[in-house]
Amino acid sequence: MKYTYPTLALAMTILIMYLSSISDLTTVKASSRADQILSNLAHIPAYGILTFMWLKSFNGCLRHRNHAFFNGLILIGLFLFSITDEIHQSFVPGRTASVMDIGLDFLGIVLGLGIWRASESLRGKMPTS
Repeated sequence: MKYTYPTLALAMTILIMYLSSISDLTTVKASSRADQILSNLAHIPAYGILTFMWLKSFNGCLRHRNHAFFNGLILIGLFLFSITDEIHQSFVPGRTASVMDIGLDFLGIVLGLGIWRASESLRGKMPTS
């Protein structure tokens, strides 16, 4: 069970890249405005869960190190991943890059950080540094 979170985090990262590689994805060609809004809002929980899993992945190995620094690196890395994912998507036929998607991804990253901090706080393991 030691590698559960890293495995899930890596799998979800790959899944996001895979979904970005699908040309003319049906969720992008939503039949109604409501479908389009829901498919855009899916970025928030996807990146929230991704952030939570990456933070949990590195939490155990950072016991005696500066948590804020490493968590910051993870958050910056995920934000850069979001940007590169949108750039990658712009080269896929039938897909476009969207600044709004990057914003929704960032909102999910912040939400994932909040959920991680709350879960660590409830367990009494919130780092002091």
